[in-house]
Amino acid sequence: MIRIGHNPNTNMLPMFYFLPKEHPLLESITAEPTGHNAMLADGRIDMAPISAFSYGEHWQDYVILPNLSVSTKGRVGSILLFSKVPLENLDGLTVALTDMSATSVNLTKILLHQFYGVVPKYVTMTSNLQAMFAKADAALLIADSAIQAAQKHPDCFIYDLGAEWLKQTGHSMTYAVWAFPKKLLTRQSEELKVVYHLLLEAKSKALDNMEDIVNTCQIMLGSSLEFWKDYFAQFHYDLDATLMSGLQKYLDLCYEQNLLPSRPVIGFWPKE
Repeated sequence: MIRIGHNPNTNMLPMFYFLPKEHPLLESITAEPTGHNAMLADGRIDMAPISAFSYGEHWQDYVILPNLSVSTKGRVGSILLFSKVPLENLDGLTVALTDMSATSVNLTKILLHQFYGVVPKYVTMTSNLQAMFAKADAALLIADSAIQAAQKHPDCFIYDLGAEWLKQTGHSMTYAVWAFPKKLLTRQSEELKVVYHLLLEAKSKALDNMEDIVNTCQIMLGSSLEFWKDYFAQFHYDLDATLMSGLQKYLDLCYEQNLLPSRPVIGFWPKE
């Protein structure tokens, strides 16, 4: 049995929609990204689509499954910084950070510190734009919370962090990777390989049947089919050489900004 983390947000539907709901080797545990980060670290689950930053924290103990990620080459549409002022004016002001994500939180810090030269004060809050704006000058929201907040057209600046990352670095951005602890290979390598191929098959089927995905998203959150088709057009769920380069750039900058204690090296299993 492999206990896997299940992320319920729309951007992860292509990873899970066609994954078998009942399989003798699978047990799914639903949580947001930060929940899976903690669960994988303390052994409550065996494998998950964790934050890229969390892989950076545990790179010596984890390995990544090849050809699986949540990435964009530019705008992402669901990792948004809502701000009362332009980014360059946030120095010394307060930025509320979502408690749902590690990758996006540290991406925000890299963009603000390294590329905009500002150092705000940070507070971590639950994902509610109105409550965040009551205490802060800017607010980071991700996933479905970000989509829903943007759809209400708040009177503020809205920055897409995937677009900002591409503008500042020229790189793609990888937000999540599928990872598991290396120690599992000594006793469950065959089970891990079966689950890995189930994930690849589920992803491939989803990408061939995106109309099912966009219809489900429309039921979940509303908006038009055109909105969801455009939304998913930005995403990449593989992990090719270009995406790996962007991931390594992000991890390197996390280390250089003292957000990580060591410079991560990306390791994969199985070798392909």
